[in-house]
Amino acid sequence: MILIAGSIGTATFIENDFGTSSAQAMVFKTKWFELLLLLFGISLVVNIIRFRMIPQRKWGVLTFHSAILLILAGAGVTRYWGFEGMMHIREGSASNYFLSSETYLQFKAQTERGTFSFEEPVLFSSRGSNHFREAYRLGSKEVTVEVTGFLPNPKEVMAEDAVAGNPVVKIVMGGMNGREEYHIS
Repeated sequence: MILIAGSIGTATFIENDFGTSSAQAMVFKTKWFELLLLLFGISLVVNIIRFRMIPQRKWGVLTFHSAILLILAGAGVTRYWGFEGMMHIREGSASNYFLSSETYLQFKAQTERGTFSFEEPVLFSSRGSNHFREAYRLGSKEVTVEVTGFLPNPKEVMAEDAVAGNPVVKIVMGGMNGREEYHIS
């Protein structure tokens, strides 16, 4: 329990400093954290049996332990078979699509035999290795795709170029997420 509490506490600081994707990549979506949660669930079942909560009718403690097991089971179902995202539904309307929070590398390759498209789930963050290397067969050829670099939270900046530059107007306004900047050529 101390390891789980420490891991979740550490993940909170990671999320605060480096973003949600970093906390997921370093803690929440790792095999060692899943193992900790599995061991925690097993220890709850062992305690229910060891302290004979059912035969001795310890209903309050049994309900507490069972509730935690139910929460862990729900988290497991959500983790492996669920979807996470946002669905915008205006009042009085319906929607049949949502914006997934999962990130994918999507690319297309065109050969003489046709167009091939690939979609690979990835989790890039400002912390972590962000490594991706995969080989794909396009007809008779094999193509390797590799991510060689990742820029977390890129910002668009303007640089002066008196020779080849174009005039640009910068518009700054208040938006729903605070300050918003737009550049118009």
